[in-house]
Amino acid sequence: MIVGQTMFSVLKGTEHRAEAALQELAGWVGDAPGHSSHRILRSFGMSPLASALHDEGREAALGDVHFVFETQWESLEAHDEFYGGELVQRIYGTLQSILTSGPFEVLYDGVVEQPRHDNVAI
Repeated sequence: MIVGQTMFSVLKGTEHRAEAALQELAGWVGDAPGHSSHRILRSFGMSPLASALHDEGREAALGDVHFVFETQWESLEAHDEFYGGELVQRIYGTLQSILTSGPFEVLYDGVVEQPRHDNVAI
């Protein structure tokens, strides 16, 4: 199993454009060979309890809206085939005018997984 997390930030007020692009990408990734799951995350705040940043630093970090497009794949080859495609490059191109950072992707191997049953960890 491979998990990819593509992260990027956009200017406040442009997040609707980023969400539209990610919704389009999500519609295509679901049909990709070797795709297991995906989700889109959008920042809404920063925890003062779990952050080393203090008031001014938190405010500066939240000046933009942060997104994560997380995908799970059966293999690295399946991941690379999808992300190497023209569709992904086109969607990333539409984001260029609103990006403040990224996109960049970190790939992970599963180390420990908690099995789930009926949306409840067991």
